[in-house]
Amino acid sequence: MTSTDNQPPTEATETAVSPTNNRRRRLLVLLTTLLLLFAAILGLFIRYINRPAPLPELLIPESELVYPPHYLFSIYGLDQPVGVTLSPDGSRIYAAESGGERMVRIFNRAGDEIDAFAPPRTRPGERAPVYLAMDSAQHLYVTDRLQHAVFVYDRDGRYLDALIAPDLSISEYVAQHMGGLQPDMTITYNNFYSNIYVQIPGSNEQTLPTPVFDDPWSPLGIRINAQDKAFITDAKTQTNQVHEFSLPDGNDLIDWHQVNATAVPFGATGEANGELLYPNSAVADSRGRIFVSDGNNGRISVWDAQGNFLFNFGGGNGEESVSLPRGMAINGRDHLYVVDAVGQNIKVYDVSADEPAFLYTFGDWGLDDGLFNYPNDIAIDDSGRIYIADRENHRIQVWSY
Repeated sequence: MTSTDNQPPTEATETAVSPTNNRRRRLLVLLTTLLLLFAAILGLFIRYINRPAPLPELLIPESELVYPPHYLFSIYGLDQPVGVTLSPDGSRIYAAESGGERMVRIFNRAGDEIDAFAPPRTRPGERAPVYLAMDSAQHLYVTDRLQHAVFVYDRDGRYLDALIAPDLSISEYVAQHMGGLQPDMTITYNNFYSNIYVQIPGSNEQTLPTPVFDDPWSPLGIRINAQDKAFITDAKTQTNQVHEFSLPDGNDLIDWHQVNATAVPFGATGEANGELLYPNSAVADSRGRIFVSDGNNGRISVWDAQGNFLFNFGGGNGEESVSLPRGMAINGRDHLYVVDAVGQNIKVYDVSADEPAFLYTFGDWGLDDGLFNYPNDIAIDDSGRIYIADRENHRIQVWSY
């Protein structure tokens, strides 16, 4: 070994090695950056799977997000739609028509029609579906103004039952008069005729007289929250009020026929505080307060969880005021969306605090994309998509953030 073998590296040797070290460092920084970026994207993806939301809400704190949605597209092939709701996972859209055949139509998320249905033994002039809602077991509830009933179907439109009074379903009435129900029994009902028709496999069809009510209820609006608590507005002549139900479990007719109101209804007919005129929708916020679109009084009426009147808001002539409030929806941030049928727009309020705060309005009158012609109802899915029944434009409009 020569003496030069133990000598320190010369300047020439350092110069030769330095570019390799620099490349390694750059590659390490790049790899670290890519790993961090991948972790961030993976975190956003996991968060979206657990709680779907628009991308801005995933990136920015919710408290800083206050902006109107934008128009996406419209679903056509409907005749004067007045009600709209969604399946729990948002994959199906249900819309009720007030014109033509007066059907309930099912669409997929892309707006393609899947099917259409109506109450059995009814003709178009004998039915008037308005609002709809679906529970966690995917029972679809449809209010009907002419039938004075809430019809109940499965997710595919198969008829199951009907609520003909706040404390009475058709299946419960049949069970009382026939000593119970059978799993394969089918029951049909039409308020315009005097009979309930019962078909048991292998037997002749039987009839029962329909019950007679002194002041039949007139269900109009229906909303169901995540706890399967339903709020149904009753616009009958003598008493305008709101009923609250805890819906039964089960997927079959025989499993859930005992339907009873679990809370005392609240409201009365009139224009004073604590009174309602043609209430359309009732929704509850995260604190249990109930907001009612008091249609013909041109305001939103607020009640506590026990049915005690608290206050009104939305009246008057300002930007935050409503003219003819119809359908409503509330999201996970306690933002209340109110369809103003005469104002031809959607009003949005933050109701998370003691006093509601007006946020913004979106929409205006017209026939083009993103414009409304007598809108009537609204539904919101977990990803932030908004569906609006645009009645006189014969479509469901889809908006998003």
